[in-house]
Amino acid sequence: MNICIIGLGILGITYGSVLSDSDVNISCIDTDEETIDMLNEGELPVYEPGLKALVSTSVSTGRLCFSSNIRNAIKKSEIIFITCEVPTDDRDFPDLRFMKPIAQSIGSHMESYVTVVIKSTVPPGTCQIIQQTIKKALDDREVEIPFDVISNPDFARKGSMIKDCLVPDMVVIGSDSLEAVERLKRLYDTLHVREENYVITDPQSAEMIKYGVNAFLATKLSFINELALLCENANANIIDVSNGMGRDERIGPGFLEAGPGYGGSDLPKDSKALVEIARAYGEDFMVLKGAILANEKQKNKMVEKIKRVLGNLEGKTIGILGLSYKPETTDMREAPSINIIKGLVTGGAKIRIYCPEGSQEAKWRLHNEKDEITYCHDVYDAAEKADALVLITSWREFKGMDHERVLSVMKDRFFFDFRNLFGEDPPKGFVYSGLGIPEKEIK
Repeated sequence: MNICIIGLGILGITYGSVLSDSDVNISCIDTDEETIDMLNEGELPVYEPGLKALVSTSVSTGRLCFSSNIRNAIKKSEIIFITCEVPTDDRDFPDLRFMKPIAQSIGSHMESYVTVVIKSTVPPGTCQIIQQTIKKALDDREVEIPFDVISNPDFARKGSMIKDCLVPDMVVIGSDSLEAVERLKRLYDTLHVREENYVITDPQSAEMIKYGVNAFLATKLSFINELALLCENANANIIDVSNGMGRDERIGPGFLEAGPGYGGSDLPKDSKALVEIARAYGEDFMVLKGAILANEKQKNKMVEKIKRVLGNLEGKTIGILGLSYKPETTDMREAPSINIIKGLVTGGAKIRIYCPEGSQEAKWRLHNEKDEITYCHDVYDAAEKADALVLITSWREFKGMDHERVLSVMKDRFFFDFRNLFGEDPPKGFVYSGLGIPEKEIK
């Protein structure tokens, strides 16, 4: 079977590599020649644990290739996955400006039946729009070639993309054609998908499920983060509170870890997009709007918390641990670290940063603050002569840092743990300030 994947972000590259491990030929297509050249040279434009090795193995088998020749790939493909970016416009509404030309190309070059699978996150009604676009291109050619368009949204998480693609918890397929559904399921038989993990529905419902999941998770995170702020004022411990809440089966333990706010490419964008989608249908999503506002407030509250403990920041040196919005990714889109660092610099602080993978992206996102920032090689370098250490992202290596060595190079001993990585066992010698945990000096 020949398969085409159009759009080489992290999603397209991962799915191409995973699917090529079975007995299929995968052509991964993108219009960005620089991306294609990089991939053909064995380099990746994105960071994901294990992905570089998987791509290399898949290419060596001859079943995976990267190209900008969309015409040839479409002509020979039986299934075409669309994994392109779906940006939002100035109103935060999803914009199909990249997807529509892909549909036009499919209709212009397909020569036999094809199943078109939309994996990108798209608003309800997109399958119909793509179907109409392909049909118009076929009509312009004055040919009749059957095809189906399926919504098959992706739920893989950055940092565990390969595992989530190989062993998904849920596979949503939205289609009006049972034959097309079965065709896609036969392809997925090469992965570890159990029958009970499939959710088969209509295209509009499949498209809505993805937005519903991300918006609900954003709401849940905003709630627990606000509850953490309340715990600080009420002298309660958010770790115990979260544990108790999570034991209620109606709530569940997932996404109940307090933090400095959510970020990344999915939750912020999809939450705002769903508010605008609802507005287009005449509904006002008040709960979700509140969650979005609460998330922005949470990021700013972190700076207030530091100021409350340290006082005037002028001339203070602050070490930052972690930049990306979550561990095991370089993604800094809407990461809390951006707001926190900007706020600290505005207050007069000097910043020393260490992040295992996020510094390159930070250098352009924090360009205006560059004169006040030093990028460091490890935790101890970031802690050098620092008045305080602020942990923003819970990379695994931070858990194993030598606390005595960190203390020995610091000027003062304030430690802000905004992920509660050490919340149940705070390191000795620090004035420890977790999130939603009573502040205390650890002796």
